Amino acid sequence: MKKIIKLSVLLVGLLMPICVSAQMDNLANMSAKWIRANARNAALDGADIVNYNPAGLVKLNDGIYFSLNNQTLFRKPQHSFDLGLGTGEQSFEQDGADFFLPSFYAAFKKNKWAVSSGIYVTGGGASADYPEGSINTTLMGYPFLSTIAPMGYSSFNNQSLKASSYYLAIPLNFSYLVTEKLSFSVGGRYIIANNHTEAGMVFHGTSPDYSMTVDYKNEARGFGGIIGLNYAVSEKLNLAIHYETKVKLEFEAKDNKGTYKDLAPDGAKSDRDLPAVLYTGISYKINEKLTTALDFNYYFQKGADWGKNSSDKEISEIAGDCYHIALGTYYQVLPKLQLSAGAKYIHFGYSNQEQYYTQLGAYEAVKYDNFNIGIGAGYSVTDNVQVDLGIGRTFWTDKSIKAENWPSKPNVDITNKAYVIALGLDIKF
Repeated sequence: MKKIIKLSVLLVGLLMPICVSAQMDNLANMSAKWIRANARNAALDGADIVNYNPAGLVKLNDGIYFSLNNQTLFRKPQHSFDLGLGTGEQSFEQDGADFFLPSFYAAFKKNKWAVSSGIYVTGGGASADYPEGSINTTLMGYPFLSTIAPMGYSSFNNQSLKASSYYLAIPLNFSYLVTEKLSFSVGGRYIIANNHTEAGMVFHGTSPDYSMTVDYKNEARGFGGIIGLNYAVSEKLNLAIHYETKVKLEFEAKDNKGTYKDLAPDGAKSDRDLPAVLYTGISYKINEKLTTALDFNYYFQKGADWGKNSSDKEISEIAGDCYHIALGTYYQVLPKLQLSAGAKYIHFGYSNQEQYYTQLGAYEAVKYDNFNIGIGAGYSVTDNVQVDLGIGRTFWTDKSIKAENWPSKPNVDITNKAYVIALGLDIKF
């Protein structure tokens, strides 16, 4: 009995490996200032430019700078489908919120030099929580059920899927002011990636109930380089660019506590590199109160190793590269109060989106073109302390994607919406 169950689950696992990628690789929302404006690549204020414009740190006044931020995410991805098995349309929805997405930045600037570091979530930062299961747990359940039906099993329920993903980055940058207009930075970042996947269902029939669970962690460590340039064309116009290299990440499964362990045995390895990114930005001071900013980021996903799918095709090639463009405005209403707003559009360049969505986790952590808006304010409590508040909303159009990993290839109808609230505290000594 145990051998048959193991073989059955293994066959299903070969068709649909349990490897939920809950994150959207290379996050952009890594400070409260970004949430309230959406464009920070050419900014010259605040310690969060450790991440957004490291070469611009030398334009700060001499001193020590800290920035502590947290974001709370509210996401509601939902998908519906009909497998044509007489059960009608089924619908599953994300549950819960992500209350803790922190970031911390620190910089020391003296004369022409600056050194900076911090710790922030550069990928992931969210969880896929489906307490009643999802299309992918359903697609695992039916083939398994047909295999064990001769042993007296006729149905399954109590599906569940939960996955979390956090890629922590610890950077170290050195910045230097070459001339009054030109500065550069060199450095690197150490990535600590931690994923946790849990899934399960219960099979019923004339035989005793069988509970199949998967519960394991995936961890990886890696290092990548960072190089940046900042050019102050004038007191009003600033240009900035920086490049983060690909970070090689080989994940290793560990702490397997599921009833079925062979699907991801301790020590099993898989690849999910963090892609290289080019960040560019322009900021222009229209007058003493109003500043605008424009960002363009390009994510070199095709150059990353994300493994292969069941058709032996490179997943990163199927995903393709992507880019985002953002526009932000800052308005100094009062000497101590600044208001801001911004918008961002991100485009995913899939070569075959339906093939990408055969990966477990794709329908649960929706990943396609979207539009984001943010508003907020920064208030200077003192000359050396500022508080930031940002509120954002992300919009997706409703979409229908064929489930190519089911014989009838049914359409899966997807809807999604997301909100974020961010708080930040900047301190200078």
